Amino acid sequence: MRGTNKLRALLLSGATILLCLTVIVGMTFVLFTDKQTVKNHLKAGDLDITLTRTKLVSTYLDRDGYLATFTDTEEKDFSRETDENIFALDGALIVPRSEYVATMKVANNSDVAFAYWIEIVYTGEPDVELADQIRITIDTAEGKLISDGLMIGSEEEPVAILGIGDSHEFSATLEFLDLENAINNAAQGDSTTFDLIVHAVQYTEDVTQG
Repeated sequence: MRGTNKLRALLLSGATILLCLTVIVGMTFVLFTDKQTVKNHLKAGDLDITLTRTKLVSTYLDRDGYLATFTDTEEKDFSRETDENIFALDGALIVPRSEYVATMKVANNSDVAFAYWIEIVYTGEPDVELADQIRITIDTAEGKLISDGLMIGSEEEPVAILGIGDSHEFSATLEFLDLENAINNAAQGDSTTFDLIVHAVQYTEDVTQG
């Protein structure tokens, strides 16, 4: 087979999904002005969030070797650290123009409001030929190569602020870029990994001010 032939199939290992919670507890107390001794009652605010995939649209090789698009609308919970990945890439063969779009929902099951933001962290080996050809995009933000990492929002400028019982959706798109033959072929047989991290912190601003 000539070296200029398109790479037939590449295996992309799972993207581990981590849910990182930074907890700032809230405290309540009762203050009396008389001389009687009383006890302060403290209760920490509970920060509890869930990360759920509500839809996955995947374009990859079917059993006959053609690119085909498949849709999965079964909800799947990714609220705890897991070896599974939101793109369902376990054992999948991907080629240039393969694409996966996962719709994710962040929900607030806490008794406090919180702000959240998203980070992509490359965790693969120094050999980055494949990571340099995989682009990930969160919503409409500018896509980045996996090897470069990606930060969407921050504690100061979060993706969203969720009150008790609120939820918010974002989409994560993974694409295998269709590049020159020699570039695509350089990644043949490679694998790569990255983490998608959802950071959350209690929102402490006074909404009655300003």
